[in-house]
Amino acid sequence: MKLAALLVACAANAHASADEAHFYTQIANDVAFGTDRWYTSGVRMAREKDGIEWGLVQDIYTPDAKNWHPGKDDRAPTARLLGSGALHQRTPELWQTIEFAIGVQGPAALGHQTTSAVHHFVPAPHVDWTRQPGGRLDAQVAITRSQRVVFDFAKVHYGATLGTVTTFAHAGFELRAGDTTLSSALLRFAPTPPTSTASAYAWSAYAGMSERVMGRDELISRNYDPLGPDLKYRRPLSRFAAGLAWKWHWGALAFDLVQDAKEFNAQTAPQRFGSVSILIDF
Repeated sequence: MKLAALLVACAANAHASADEAHFYTQIANDVAFGTDRWYTSGVRMAREKDGIEWGLVQDIYTPDAKNWHPGKDDRAPTARLLGSGALHQRTPELWQTIEFAIGVQGPAALGHQTTSAVHHFVPAPHVDWTRQPGGRLDAQVAITRSQRVVFDFAKVHYGATLGTVTTFAHAGFELRAGDTTLSSALLRFAPTPPTSTASAYAWSAYAGMSERVMGRDELISRNYDPLGPDLKYRRPLSRFAAGLAWKWHWGALAFDLVQDAKEFNAQTAPQRFGSVSILIDF
């Protein structure tokens, strides 16, 4: 009997350990709005277990090629490719994430190759990637805390990112219905696997906003117009986000919509994009 009890306990521990492992993919793209400009694509693929996460991130930025003409200022195309490691400390009241990421910005980040492959199937205006800035080291450290305030459905997010390419501080909030254990990666500005402590089936919806103060943004500097001056980024930036999520016994699925304020003075409109996150337990 003791041996049987021990075997059952070991099996239960192994199952619990397996339940703590998650693979997730987060894809952000402005295809939902048919714009194909500025922050046009972002992909994060990661595995998280026991609060430790490893991932790969690619972000792609392009000018508004549909509406560009010589003499018009716009951002030059560029991309980032980062290897990411994150530590998550999570309780019912607090979620703290510390991320360390290192990689490259520029041609080695494969922005041109990625967009060319996608646009074989999805037509898009031509972008002159020879205007892309040269390669450089891209490294950053980020810390974000998400904390419940007053009611279970309200939480605040705040933190900072210090990097060779971007440096900023941020603070914001979200209001969430349904499963309130989830948090928005798009308001946390940090790795955020859509894991939940709710039952096998649950839903969630949220809306919120965030403010950033930029200390550095090397992603915005070179002008897409070769005769134009270098661009200047805006320091205060607002973000509004809303989304829906569903949890099943095998994982989770989340959809988000985001609007960002103008990031540089020559930008003609706010940026809007959508995001899809898929998480699988294994």
